[in-house]
Amino acid sequence: MIGMSTAASSSLTSSAAPELRNAGGKSPAEVREMFGRVARRYDFLNHLLSLGLDFTWRRRLARELEGLESGAWLADICTGTGDVAFAAKKRVPGLRVLALDFTPEMVAYGPRKAARKGVGGIVFGIGDALRLPLSDASAAASSVSFGIRNVGDLERGLRELARVVRPGGKVLVLEFTKPCGRMFGPLYMGYLKYVLPVVAKLIAFAAGDAYRYLPSSIQAFAGPEEMKQRMEAIGLKDVQAVPLTFGTVHLYVGSKAN
Repeated sequence: MIGMSTAASSSLTSSAAPELRNAGGKSPAEVREMFGRVARRYDFLNHLLSLGLDFTWRRRLARELEGLESGAWLADICTGTGDVAFAAKKRVPGLRVLALDFTPEMVAYGPRKAARKGVGGIVFGIGDALRLPLSDASAAASSVSFGIRNVGDLERGLRELARVVRPGGKVLVLEFTKPCGRMFGPLYMGYLKYVLPVVAKLIAFAAGDAYRYLPSSIQAFAGPEEMKQRMEAIGLKDVQAVPLTFGTVHLYVGSKAN
């Protein structure tokens, strides 16, 4: 079993840490509450509002896991309902995945999806991206998909992703990006700002707030060059920023030094 750190696990319930704010201006408690409210319709809205492209983005991340030996562990952080975990298992069937999220309502859907899909080898659990309940170098790779933007301390979140990976292992980050271009950039941000929240609210009333938060958090979040620099600053090597879908999403790939 992937190494679990007792110290890190106990710190998940610690109330001594100061309140943080992420790029979108929300505290961890606000993020947890927001995703808890949208959990029931989360998958449907993501697939609909991305026009199904979210499947393509996650498959691209999963390609980076090819070559891992059977039985190796992937630590998937901010897993939501586990879509990256399932994409990883489909690409590398022998992989084992520890899928963690700090929103219980989201994680609860993971085992149900696994049973429905007939997929084994995924362990779902509660875990804070800033205090992962894992031992150092206990995973072959770590990943986070559309979640690092939501953490209250980007550097600390990246350090945790790197800490739990063994030397030579990969750290994979999939995240939305504000696209460049005089025409496409404003059009895309207008779609996010004015269309997505309305559609989301019509389908699931409680989701309107989450999809209003989305464009503001993307605008405030680090761009690809800054993300590369931040990943290099914590010691990751050969960092790449791979643009997807006209730069609206980037896949960041870094390797932990041996």
